[in-house]
Amino acid sequence: MVLRIVTDSTADLPTELVDRHRIAVVPLSILFGDEELKDGVDIRSEDFFKRLPREPQLPTTSQPSPALFKEAYERLVREGATEILSVHISGKLSGTLQSARQGADGIEGVRFRHIDSGTVSLALGMAVLAAAAVAERGGSLDEARAAAEGMLARTRLFFVLDTLEYLRRGGRLSRGSEILGTFLQVKPILGIENGELVPLARVRTRAKAIEEMLRRVSECRPIAQVGAMHATTPEDLKYLLDRLDGIAPDAKVLSARITPVLGVHSGPGALGMAVVTKDGASPASTST
Repeated sequence: MVLRIVTDSTADLPTELVDRHRIAVVPLSILFGDEELKDGVDIRSEDFFKRLPREPQLPTTSQPSPALFKEAYERLVREGATEILSVHISGKLSGTLQSARQGADGIEGVRFRHIDSGTVSLALGMAVLAAAAVAERGGSLDEARAAAEGMLARTRLFFVLDTLEYLRRGGRLSRGSEILGTFLQVKPILGIENGELVPLARVRTRAKAIEEMLRRVSECRPIAQVGAMHATTPEDLKYLLDRLDGIAPDAKVLSARITPVLGVHSGPGALGMAVVTKDGASPASTST
C-alpha cells in the first residue's frame, strides 16, 4: 500500500515542508475582478499584501473545482498511490471539502478518506503533517486518519486582527459588529469553535491583544506543538516565538506566513497561533 496526503492551500504550510513530506496541496483561488489567481501558485503572500491596499474593491475567494481535485488525485494514482487521505478547511468556512469528495468520484484503484478538519491555517496544517509522518513511515490510511483526527481534537486556534473590516466586507461579519469595532478602535481576538469563526475578546490596543492571545495560549498547557503565523508583521511573529520560549519551552514550533486566500478575510496585520496540547490533555475551554 502507498499512502499519500492531500490538503488545500488554507493549511498555510511552508513550501519546503510540503515538498519534503510529499504533500499534495490543491489551491483555492483569489479573484481580483475577472482575474483569477491560484493561491500560492499564481500569487504569493508578499505580492498579495502589497497589492491588497491598492485595489478599489476587495478581492473574493473561490474553492477549488472538483476537476482540480480530480486532476490532483489522478496524478497521485499515476505516481503509485493506493490510498489517499484528504484533509481540508472546515466545511462551515468553505465548500472545499465538498469539491474534494466530488473530485474523488469515479477514480478507481485507490482508497479514499476525507476529513473535515473543522479549522484552518496551521491548526489544519499541523494535522496534515501528522498524517504525512504516518505515510512516511509506511503506515496505513486508517492510522494516518487517526493521527490527524487525534491532533485536531487537541488543537485550539487564535487570531488577532487589526480590523474587522475585511471580515465584514467578505461577508463573514455583520455590519453592526464592524462599526462597533471601528468606533472603539478595538482589536478583535477570534477563534474557531465547532468549525465556525467566533469572537473571543475585543481589546483596546494591538499590544494588549497580542498579550491576551498569549495568555489564552498559556492556558492550553501542557503544550506539545505550536504554530504561529503572520500576514505582514514579521516583527510580531518574532515576538510570539520569543515569548513561546517561556510559555512552552519544550514544544515543537512551526511558523508560517498567512496565505493570500486567508489574507482576503483577515487583512494586513493578522497574527495567529495554533496550539496542540499533549496527549491525554484537552484544549482549554474558551474563556471570556
